[in-house]
Order: sequence, then structure tokens, then C-alpha cells
Amino acid sequence: MYLALVLTCVVVIAGCGGGETQTTPTPTPASAASSPAVESTTGVGEGQAESTKDLPFTLNTDQPVPPDFGEAYGRRARIVVQFYKLDEDSLSYPQGLSVDRDVNRSMERLSSRYPTIEFFSYQITDPGSVDDEEGLKPGQYGTLAAQLGVGITPFVAMLAPSGEDYVITNLYQGYIPEPVLSQALFDLAAVQVEDNTSDANVTLDQVQTTDEGGGIDFFTVRNRSEEQVNLEGFTLRVLDPETAQVTPGAPGVTINSDIRVGPGKSVSIGRVPDVVDDGGEKVAGTFEGGTALDLAPGEQIVLLDPGGAVASTITV
Repeated sequence: MYLALVLTCVVVIAGCGGGETQTTPTPTPASAASSPAVESTTGVGEGQAESTKDLPFTLNTDQPVPPDFGEAYGRRARIVVQFYKLDEDSLSYPQGLSVDRDVNRSMERLSSRYPTIEFFSYQITDPGSVDDEEGLKPGQYGTLAAQLGVGITPFVAMLAPSGEDYVITNLYQGYIPEPVLSQALFDLAAVQVEDNTSDANVTLDQVQTTDEGGGIDFFTVRNRSEEQVNLEGFTLRVLDPETAQVTPGAPGVTINSDIRVGPGKSVSIGRVPDVVDDGGEKVAGTFEGGTALDLAPGEQIVLLDPGGAVASTITV
């Protein structure tokens, strides 16, 4: 009887699969039905839970990618890119859409602590049309998900420049506890790079052009840090469409008012004191210049701190 009991236990243990990790079938994201064939340049994705070593990555800029992401990549910044899904369908992550929301909230909380990292977030259901002559709209990702090999969401990839290209230092798919994300971001921020990213955690939320001439009527800046920020001395410049760099001597605007923005607050700055923003409020201060920019739809504007480092970019 004892021998029979031992044999039974052996059979049960063997039936458990020897401790192998079970994987969940992975849906393929909707990455623009009209897009040309794009291959992942990472060799990752397609359901992988987490990378265990640095993985090489080269962005194919011949394929449509978000302009602000391409600018940060060209500037060799530290980058975090997230794909999430908030729409219900039959291919949702098995644990439910709350997983995407939870990870997205964690990233929003943590991003305020790391101003020298560029954060990008995209809805997996909005790739945009890569054949559109006007290019991708804000929030659309084009072929970026395919190049990264996105499988299930939430998907988080952390990238750092290395040699001629980039490496993915951490990659996660599915639920990620906030402490794990926090440690990974801490490690990414410690990577020594020579990018030109400002340590002022502010973003351009809006640039409103004038009715004539493509100048700037007002723009809105949000303080995403936990400390007050003084915007005096910040400047706006137009990025060169070919190089995604600021052209020396290019026209722009300079904030010449003492404008202090509290944590989590936003303010609008106008060409004259009586400009009214979209919220119906008068601007908090004024800037110099901006009337001769001759802006066109699709151009990129960059916000520079007083030292000339890039704080934020936006596409008009």
C-alpha cells in the first residue's frame, strides 16, 4: 500500500508540468489596418511577461512614428513608453481592464518624480492611419507598437541610449506592481546619458495660434512636479522638421514675466495681457515675440528651460 501511495504522488507531480510557467494566449494589437508590414526590432513582445536583460532597439524612422517620441529618441533621452487599453472587448487582458487603469495610474504618479525621463502613453486602439498625408495626430502611435512588439496590455518599455542605438532596460506586459515600476524607473534615471532633457517637470498642454500669420496667441504650461516652478526665462522654439532639432537663431518666444506655477497647476501665457484662454480666463503673464513664427499644422514646438534644455514638445 505504501508503494502504491508513492507511485500515485509521482504521477500527480508529473502531471503538474514540472513547474513550467503557464502563459496566456496573447491578442495582437490593432496597429493600423492600413499600415505597411512592420517587424519588431526588439525580438520581444508577443506575450513576454518581463525582459531579464538589456535588449537592443533601433527605431525605424522611415515608418510613421509619433513626432514627439521621434524627437526624444533623436535627442537620445531616457524614454518610457506605455500602451494601455481602456475599451471593453473580448480580447481584454484576462484580469480585466482594471489592470490597465491601475498600471496607468501608477505611471502617472511615478512620472512626477523623474523629470529627466521622457514619458509617452498611447491607447492601443488608436494607431492612426499611417497612409494619411497629414501624418499622425497627437496621441496616435503609428507603427511604434509593431516596432516594439507589443502583445497584451498594459505594456511598459523603458529605453536608454547605448552606443549608436538604444537598449530596452526593462519591458513588462500585464500587471506590474507599482514598487516594481518605481525601482525600474530609479534604475533608468541613474543611467548616464548626454541628452538635453530639462529637470523642470513641466509640459506644453496647448499652443493656440493667431487667426492670421501662424503666430502664437497664447500657450498653456502645466507643472507636473511637486514643487513650484517659475516660468520666467523659458522659451518656445520651432523644431527643424528634417533634424528634429532647434535651429540656432530660429524665431521663437520668451516668457518675460515672473510666472510661478504651483504643483499640479497650469497657466496660460499670452502675447498681450488681455488675451483670454480657452477656459475664459485672462492669461497669467506675457511673452515676447511669436508673431513671425509662420506656424503650419503638423509642426513641432519645443519648450526650453532658461538653460536651453528641452522641457516639453507639442505638435500644432
